[in-house]
Amino acid sequence: MKNPFTLMYGIPSSSVISRDDAINRILKSFMYDESIYMYLITGIRGTGKTVLLRKTSEIISKSENWITIDLNPQADLITSLANKLYNQSKAKKFLEGWQISINLPYLTITKEHGEKISDPEIISEDIIARLAKTNKKILITIDEVNTTQSFRQFANFYQALIGKGLPVYLLMTGLKENINSIINDKSMTFLSRAPKIELEPLSLPIVALEYKNIFNLDDAVAIEMAKLTNGYAFAYQVLGFLFFEKEKRVLDASFINEYDKYLWNNGYNKFWNDLSDKDRKFLIALASTEGQTKNEIINIGSFNENSYSQYRRRLIEKGLIVADAYNHLSFVLPRFREYILFIQKFE
Repeated sequence: MKNPFTLMYGIPSSSVISRDDAINRILKSFMYDESIYMYLITGIRGTGKTVLLRKTSEIISKSENWITIDLNPQADLITSLANKLYNQSKAKKFLEGWQISINLPYLTITKEHGEKISDPEIISEDIIARLAKTNKKILITIDEVNTTQSFRQFANFYQALIGKGLPVYLLMTGLKENINSIINDKSMTFLSRAPKIELEPLSLPIVALEYKNIFNLDDAVAIEMAKLTNGYAFAYQVLGFLFFEKEKRVLDASFINEYDKYLWNNGYNKFWNDLSDKDRKFLIALASTEGQTKNEIINIGSFNENSYSQYRRRLIEKGLIVADAYNHLSFVLPRFREYILFIQKFE
């Protein structure tokens, strides 16, 4: 039997806990609601943003009146859009008599009457307008957006397209801090009004049920496995993959050590290295507390009221910690506390 789990970020496995609510929300908005044209999917690395984007795009692409275009965030987005629109439309015979000459980053289209166009914005808008006349809609997807100059230009071009009533829909993913940077950029203020889907942890009962069914486990072991993931989608895949490969039936210390090593080497080291010294200091103080309350963190980390509030907010925005109704803080990532307590010995 093939391992039903994967260790690769963004790659669907045969065991995926579907986020049907989010998918259905996007589908309903794009396919039936004329007032919503874009969604921003956000969350920390490993929460399943890419899988959700691709699954939604796959469903929409099966509809006859939709054309889906996936853009590379590192490319010249408008030129890439023009090129992909042309290729998709040509393949579907929507652009009879058109020819394209590509010498990236330049491209020229010759229309049926010999008219030549070399501006990618004009080319894209011309093709989209022609497709709209045939009742076609366009879905553009961009995975892991950031505030590059190319994206700024694209965002303003896209705003112009929807301002003209053209049926162009946009689905993007991004890390929480990158999405916040985008919507706070003065040149892209319209994106602040875009609906956002922040991916929450997976349901632990559903995770336990999946493990139970896949591995034929008793409830106690399945529940213990679910708790070890803390609902983190990447951890769900890692734990399942290792459990399958090692043909385990129990969660002994040696297995948990392997699980820790994989999470640390393939995720947590990256999270940690991207943090500032003060961010790390706050997390070390949090990991060292028992009650995880404000006063304990301030005392252990030698913060004042203002700095405590600043770094608390920053780390919540990064998706690494969460506050409950009583304002107690906890870690979002499974066994991240154990990682911090170990790694801080080398700081």
